[in-house]
Amino acid sequence: MILEAALPSLYLPWLRALTGGPIPAETRATCQNCAMLPPPEGPADGTYFHPATKCCAFQPQVPNFLAGRILMEEDPSIQAGREELERRIARRVAISPRWAGPGSVFDLLYRSTPNVFGRAPELRCQFLDADGGCGVWKHRPAVCSTWFCKHVRGATGHQFWKVTDKLLQIVEHELGLWCLAELKVGSAEVYAMSAQSSPDVSELGGEMNWGLYRKIWGDWVGREAEFYRRCARLVDPLTWEQVEQISGPRVRILAQMLSDAYKHLESNALPERLRLGRIHFTGVEGGGFRIVGYSGFDPLLMPEKLVRTLPHFDGRPTEEVLEAILTKENIRLDMKLVRKMVDFGILQGCSSENDLLPIVN
Repeated sequence: MILEAALPSLYLPWLRALTGGPIPAETRATCQNCAMLPPPEGPADGTYFHPATKCCAFQPQVPNFLAGRILMEEDPSIQAGREELERRIARRVAISPRWAGPGSVFDLLYRSTPNVFGRAPELRCQFLDADGGCGVWKHRPAVCSTWFCKHVRGATGHQFWKVTDKLLQIVEHELGLWCLAELKVGSAEVYAMSAQSSPDVSELGGEMNWGLYRKIWGDWVGREAEFYRRCARLVDPLTWEQVEQISGPRVRILAQMLSDAYKHLESNALPERLRLGRIHFTGVEGGGFRIVGYSGFDPLLMPEKLVRTLPHFDGRPTEEVLEAILTKENIRLDMKLVRKMVDFGILQGCSSENDLLPIVN
């Protein structure tokens, strides 16, 4: 039985309809017991997150219909997130008919500060509860639903979730606009969408531009929470087919890409030819080498004897290489292990021996 990913209840049926099967869970990305925290004996070589933030030194924009679902949710597990959203609405800062967000001050700091992701306690997501749990978990947006520090299938899984993220972010954008059209609000906001985003003085305790605020919200001023709930009621009953019709051709194209990525995720087939991928060594640990392939967050620890086999993968047919390794190194490589090295970018498929040489750092 496949352990399925704990996706938001709105998105999971849509993705099942697209893939035709269950969405595998990323069991190595342990959010409740963060796999990216430094070891108790102190930081060793490698990349780690700050214990106060984990990967949540990022604050998402919550689309209007998900904001409505959060406000209507009675589950006590998301009480902290619901209360945070209610505070934002009460302050009337960084909320609009399209979304409820952290504001442009956060965006400015996040995008201009090097190495901020997972490492800046001051940017800790405001939707986290006191224990560090996600306060909007059941209705979290695409960017929070599809990012994982580690993947069971390495780069293969990463590619699947990367396409899923892109697809759902566009769906969030298009459905958010659709809600505006259905509820006849937000024309001023849509008109200003292409304008350069910069922090508003109200985000820093200054006076609100009430004229602009009333222009954006129209007849819904003072009823912002109810507006978000109405958006949720509009989106909740939509099937994936209806979502595609509303969202347009970009979503249909990405839906096909996601279907292809899912087939690849479900397949264990090996390329006919393999060669060394773009890898680099980041340290020695436990008598083996820590090697990064597709992501610095997800290195592989490989024993020395396995590392010695890597130069044999030079673009020749895979079966021929495996036979050469057995003859010269007296090592019989298990096919599942070879598949794992492909998944993690240690090895990569190639069409011929004339493909570009790998880069090893």
